[in-house]
Amino acid sequence: GVLVGAMLYADKNALRTSLKVQMLKIRERELLYYTNNCLSISTSAALLAGFAWYGLTEVPFDQNADSYTQTLYLVVTTLIMGLELLTVVNATLCAILGPGLALRGPDGSMHDAVNGMMIHYRFTLACFTGGIVFFMVSALLYAWMQFDAPLAVPMTIVIIYFLHKINGYFWRIYNRFKLPANAVVTGAFNLGGEGGEASQAQQEQEEQERQRAEMAEMHAKYAHLPESIKAQMGLPSMGGGEAPAAARGPHSVEGGRARLEGRGPLRGAEMFTGSAGGA
Repeated sequence: GVLVGAMLYADKNALRTSLKVQMLKIRERELLYYTNNCLSISTSAALLAGFAWYGLTEVPFDQNADSYTQTLYLVVTTLIMGLELLTVVNATLCAILGPGLALRGPDGSMHDAVNGMMIHYRFTLACFTGGIVFFMVSALLYAWMQFDAPLAVPMTIVIIYFLHKINGYFWRIYNRFKLPANAVVTGAFNLGGEGGEASQAQQEQEEQERQRAEMAEMHAKYAHLPESIKAQMGLPSMGGGEAPAAARGPHSVEGGRARLEGRGPLRGAEMFTGSAGGA
């Protein structure tokens, strides 16, 4: 009974550890997806921010141009630079700090990192899209600020045409690949179901409490055994803290199998059991 209980306990811990590793591998694919997207957006946003800076510092201004148009051009161009720099900062920080939290954080950090990157990615994409729209508006204002109507009108028509095409293609592609909110599949495993599902961190905390309760029960059940025998069974000393399941599981399984096969550890346990029974 002692050996079977120890082996079952070790097998359960090994199964939990293996399941957690497989879940993290699935979640890691989401992390890489958002990381690569953030890096791609930050590169394009930096390019547009450079164009906006050039439009603010290097473009000559006509002294006879309308002051209202010049002011609006400067405001819109500055807004482009601000939005694109905000995109660069958000995307870069997400691409750096998100994987760092997932890799070096405590239990549950992978899920916190993916969920955080998902939220910030949406805001970053919105800033990037707004910067593109204002970029076209800035080109339109530049046409009316620097040129007369015979030149500004054809430029305005072309700019409005491409702005319309960009908007059409954007929504066409977005709607083609858009997933309904109730059909999105993530790497997170929520066992509580919809509406009352607990967070991943809470689930892992409950799992740790359950493991500690099982460990305390095993210690109480086999308290009559000496510490050397309990260590071979995979039960650490209560004063030394609980060993990690990944390190405890394989050792306990091998020890249990060795004892079943009649090798050295089993003989020691049998001698102790026999002597205790005789006494």
